[in-house]
Amino acid sequence: MVKRFSEELMERMPEGMQMPLILVEVMDWLEAQGARQTTWQGEALEFERQSLALYPVAEWQQPGASHAAFSYYGTFSLNGPPAPVVDEDERVFLFVQTGGDGSYAGFWLDDRGKQWIVHHGSGSGSAWFGVISDDPKDLLRLLAVGYEEPAFAEVHPLTPLEAMVQGNGLESVFHLAQMIAADRLDGAEGIADFEDRRDDLAEDLADQMEAGERVADGWGLPIPPVAFQTCLREVHGIATPRRASDFLPFPASDGADPGDDPFYRWLTAHQPEPSDEAQGRLKELDELAEEMIRQIDAGKEPDPELLRRMEALSKP
Repeated sequence: MVKRFSEELMERMPEGMQMPLILVEVMDWLEAQGARQTTWQGEALEFERQSLALYPVAEWQQPGASHAAFSYYGTFSLNGPPAPVVDEDERVFLFVQTGGDGSYAGFWLDDRGKQWIVHHGSGSGSAWFGVISDDPKDLLRLLAVGYEEPAFAEVHPLTPLEAMVQGNGLESVFHLAQMIAADRLDGAEGIADFEDRRDDLAEDLADQMEAGERVADGWGLPIPPVAFQTCLREVHGIATPRRASDFLPFPASDGADPGDDPFYRWLTAHQPEPSDEAQGRLKELDELAEEMIRQIDAGKEPDPELLRRMEALSKP
């Protein structure tokens, strides 16, 4: 009998940690919706390479969908050797992919044995290393917002739509709406008539997009995980915030000013200086992540070999 994703995950958890029931229930619900990816290009995937997305697998591959997914990171290491913290693999358990760069969220046991939800950036992309919350509902809220890559702290003061607009160098949501409107218009009588009709339509489109409606395909517009959001609201009483900064009890840091974050302090107190080999891996991972983004922006599926190489570089 095939084990549930949540079962496989919990079997790999260190002793002393507990998976909150609400996370088990949500993972089981997602799996029932067809969100578990067990194959790639017809090839069966071992559990260590499987993902449990926020959408059915086919929808997860669309441009604009969140890259976030439940996914087993592997045995955690501070990249010794020798390991400066003998119990590092018992203190950190990462199981939520938050970006295509190798960033993850998961659990951390502090020195008193308290279990926290934390974020561990890749270092090559996201520099967010810190506590998220001690409440698993906050992790679910972060995922539900629908950021393409919630790993990046700079998007947290923005909605996913605002982040998409900013990331594409546009001035505003209305500017994006103007572009979509212009693509739809025909038969205008001169420039002034075209601009008036474009802007009238753009106002309506901007309002619809701000309300979370998907008004067009092919523009890379955010695809909110609506069914996931509905499940959280109706089953677990969790409303979806518009922005991560609206609710995160510990504001995310981009690494420049981590403040007094306990997880960051623990990491930096024990993290050895990266070796030349480790720095080379980070550089290659960064280059591969950029190539993957270029492929997605071009409307292509990421090359399987590229994904395998990124996965290998991301593992300890």
